[in-house]
Amino acid sequence: MNENKLIQYKHIFMKYFPKVKCFITRFIKSSAIAEELTQDVFVKIWENFDKIMYIEYRDAYIYRIARNAALDYITQKYKEESLIDNVKLREGYSIEEEMDAKELELLIELTVNGMPPQRKKVYEMSRIDGLTNDEIAKNLNISKKTVENHLNLALKRIKKIITAFPFLFVIIASHLQ
Repeated sequence: MNENKLIQYKHIFMKYFPKVKCFITRFIKSSAIAEELTQDVFVKIWENFDKIMYIEYRDAYIYRIARNAALDYITQKYKEESLIDNVKLREGYSIEEEMDAKELELLIELTVNGMPPQRKKVYEMSRIDGLTNDEIAKNLNISKKTVENHLNLALKRIKKIITAFPFLFVIIASHLQ
């Protein structure tokens, strides 16, 4: 076994295990099952580790494995209960649509969390707290133009990530075949 590979895997495991478990828990709502599914995710990561090291968007790849593990679990659970064809969530959304919505929500959250602190604060005050640009400028003691610039940059980053997101999996899948 390559010691360098083991060190790299350990680094990825330590960095992502808690995040992946939290991500899966949002879908499954069971910490124990999320723990098991997260372990399965990291087995898959280990099995494909040589390929993963060359993937540019490793975060997206890992979260896609986690999403698929959660979706597979949910699907299997409902199949066993013979309810899969009748299950609808949130006023008619299918399980997959619900998963996609939660995935998009998490992607935006991860993108916002990766922003510089001031931009993140401005974005959250605008989009979560519902404050106007003038109110944000006053609260943070910055100009309205600075608020607008932060929001513009934040929204451009979110749009760029969301736009690239579907295509990432086509790229990833082509690397795995």
